[in-house]
Amino acid sequence: MTSVRVSTCIVGGGPAGLMLGLLLAKRGAEVLVLEGHEDFEREFRGEVLQPSTAHLLDELGLLEYVLAQPHSLLEAAKIRLNGREVGEFSFKRIAPQYPYAIWMPQPVFLAALLRKAEPFPSFQCWMGAKVTRLLEDDGRVVGVSGLRHGKEPFEVRADVVVGADGRYSAVARMGGFEPEYEHHDFDVIWFTIEQPPGWSSTFYVSLGDVRGLMLPKYPHHIQAGIILPTGEWKRWRDEGVAVVAQRIRRFDPIFTAFADSLRDFTPFFPLEGIIRLLRDWTRDGLLLIGDAAHTMSPVGAIGVNVAVATAAVAAQELYPHLGHGPIKREVLRAVQRLREDDVRTLHRFQLGVQGVLLRQGSRNPVVKWLVQTVIPVFLRSPLLPRVQRRLFFGAPLPPLDPAFSFSSGRAFERESP
Repeated sequence: MTSVRVSTCIVGGGPAGLMLGLLLAKRGAEVLVLEGHEDFEREFRGEVLQPSTAHLLDELGLLEYVLAQPHSLLEAAKIRLNGREVGEFSFKRIAPQYPYAIWMPQPVFLAALLRKAEPFPSFQCWMGAKVTRLLEDDGRVVGVSGLRHGKEPFEVRADVVVGADGRYSAVARMGGFEPEYEHHDFDVIWFTIEQPPGWSSTFYVSLGDVRGLMLPKYPHHIQAGIILPTGEWKRWRDEGVAVVAQRIRRFDPIFTAFADSLRDFTPFFPLEGIIRLLRDWTRDGLLLIGDAAHTMSPVGAIGVNVAVATAAVAAQELYPHLGHGPIKREVLRAVQRLREDDVRTLHRFQLGVQGVLLRQGSRNPVVKWLVQTVIPVFLRSPLLPRVQRRLFFGAPLPPLDPAFSFSSGRAFERESP
């Protein structure tokens, strides 16, 4: 068995886990990231970095580095109702400092964070390392154990274990954490097609009989998602490929060739639109961040951004307490206190938007008429840019210690916590 001791053991090498690991390693903390998969190659995960994340990356001196990776820039979004454009917005209007969202495949983003962290001698990342048990001592979490590559047992002891292993967090389950609330009102059925000639770098929200999203996907694809009430996708599948193909054509004429080519359901990837907030994010020696603590739905494409923001706050709160044994729950709770209000606000926004989208598909003609009448009016309202700014630019984070920044020009120096 491989046994190691580090100051911080991060379970999950997603955006939150790798960002936290990178920032702590920048300060010289001994960090081990345990990623259960053998690589980062997973489709239909959060791939949009909103202006809020561009701002955070800029503060950390990482924006130029991230923009040097393969990506597309989204500068505008358009809203259509039954195929007719009824509104639009530009990021320049709501966030002039960062007038774009960055569409970057998550494997590219994660690989970039990993490359940035690997030169630090105190940083390690084990791929294919699945955690199966929390190590506890008198009620405190003191580490984890598991298997690497399915056969090599390991044990890691740490001052703090951070669960950053996503919406289906094994760490949260093993730690006995309970949700304060959970909503699963819809699913997004994703699929991808090649971009037709002349397709603009625009994010489309399509409302009508078939509701969904269309986003340019690097390098030359369109990622489309159909929004369905929970359980509806199974009913669609039961009705057969031909019926689904017809509905895809109604989604937008651009998908006609894709619909004509359908023979089965393998091109589709259903993603559950779950919103969840855990009542507590901490135990003695254990902290949850990202979707493990506060699961965001796909609405607004803000999940990665909220997770990365929590990771930055966690780095700043954890660092001064490393090197002195298991960190007490009272200390770790500072992360939840600093981030919980923002998460709750964004959850309320997401639930509101979801409600409109789902009611828009109502079979009740009165409800349908009301929604279709109200949406164009709201899209012309001066209130809309304020809502968009709050959603895409986020709440201000606490000031970050400049020592975490990569733009300071300082050479790496090992710092003792």
